[in-house]
Amino acid sequence: MIPTVVIVGRPNVGKSALFNCILKKRVSIVHEQSGVTRDRVVAVAQHGDKRFTIVDTGGLGLHNREKAKDIFDGMIREQVDAVVAEASLLLWVVNCQEGITPQDKEVGSFIHKTGKPVIVVANKADNPSLAEGVEGEFAALGYSEIYPTSCAHTSGVRSLLDAVLAKIPEELWQTEEEAAPKRLNIAVVGKPNVGKSSLVNRLIGQNRMMVSDIAGTTRDAVDIPVDLDDEGDPLPITLIDTAGMRRKKQVDSVVELFSLSRSENAIKRADLVILMLDGTDPCSLQERRIAHVVMEEKKACLLLVNKWDLARKDFKKPEDMVEHVRRSMPFMEHAPILMVSVKTGFNIKKIASHIMHVREQMNVTVPTGVLNQFLQDMMGRNPPKSKGLKVFKIFYGTMESCPPPKFLLFVNRRALCPANYLQYVENQLRDAFYPEAGLPIVLNLRERESHEQKADGKRQAAAGEKKQREIDYQAKRRRQARARGYRSK
Repeated sequence: MIPTVVIVGRPNVGKSALFNCILKKRVSIVHEQSGVTRDRVVAVAQHGDKRFTIVDTGGLGLHNREKAKDIFDGMIREQVDAVVAEASLLLWVVNCQEGITPQDKEVGSFIHKTGKPVIVVANKADNPSLAEGVEGEFAALGYSEIYPTSCAHTSGVRSLLDAVLAKIPEELWQTEEEAAPKRLNIAVVGKPNVGKSSLVNRLIGQNRMMVSDIAGTTRDAVDIPVDLDDEGDPLPITLIDTAGMRRKKQVDSVVELFSLSRSENAIKRADLVILMLDGTDPCSLQERRIAHVVMEEKKACLLLVNKWDLARKDFKKPEDMVEHVRRSMPFMEHAPILMVSVKTGFNIKKIASHIMHVREQMNVTVPTGVLNQFLQDMMGRNPPKSKGLKVFKIFYGTMESCPPPKFLLFVNRRALCPANYLQYVENQLRDAFYPEAGLPIVLNLRERESHEQKADGKRQAAAGEKKQREIDYQAKRRRQARARGYRSK
């Protein structure tokens, strides 16, 4: 419920650069290549005490007489039409170094039909002479408010934002500060062309993301706030649609490298990761690599096997697919598996129920007394094997934080703990307190100081004090000798 400011213009005039300058951080991918931005990127900006939604859009098509239309031109136009209809203000970005082009006139005819208030942004005014002549050069566009900017030098952006605040009607600003519900960040990741954007469109119920058979259609990591319906209960989440993650060896362009970086950052800032697997070729080498990234970041994970309608030719039952995934990715044994078909809508409604379950499990804290009783019972049922004459012992434990659930266990010797027994403890804790949530368990082992170690420490401290007293005594003797006029040879 805050004003929406939409950035529009032809390709390669600096829309994404202006978007990043307003936010003061790199969100949209910026590159000299034309047509980098495809899906609209949305974020909340603030100038002074005012907050507004800023939207970066793809470049509005090429002029018909200059070049044949790109395959994504129609999709980008639909995206721009949808967001402009809800806009409070349009920022029309032009290139002051090139002047008014036929493409700008084509964009102008579209903008005039919208009837929305417009501010013209003459970008790439990198020197004073260019900035001084923008009003006369772009007056033919039909708008009086023209502001020169240089995103490369971040000049003119503050004046532009002052004009934006003055242009938006006062009744559109929020009068009361309302506490927004805490949203669960959910990143949808996977290899290219596995159906990530199609899943996002299914969940939100509209064609928000561009979908095509061409791998790599999505480039930016796009945040989409939405309230899912879980049997009548609203579930506030933020879906993060990401670009398909390919092997770094196969990345052949700078834009794709930026897309890969955005996808990895989306995993880092997510509370839950939905890893989509291709049902026609499940658990490929690249999908296992992506799963390793999710595991290393200690993120809750849900495995969605997409294209189940096609996968049933090779896997007759869902149990067969589950067995194949568990065998291929044993390190993701804690992640629940759900067979879906985004195309037909099979099992899509179950995703909201699982997300709600994960949110509830993230708020579970284990009292210290309950945890220690559980550890005592667990070690009584299945004690660790001894190494020689010594046995690994857990004296007591406590919960540090959640999510992810982190436990601090005080033990006698970390080196005595077998790796398989540590995995056993993790699985037991997960099954007992965080069932079917896909949450990783983090265990930190700390050695408790024994009586022998304490005695050794006291003896070492006493020896150190004695040595220090001897050093101080010798220094005092040298000072006294110098005072009497003697000099040591």
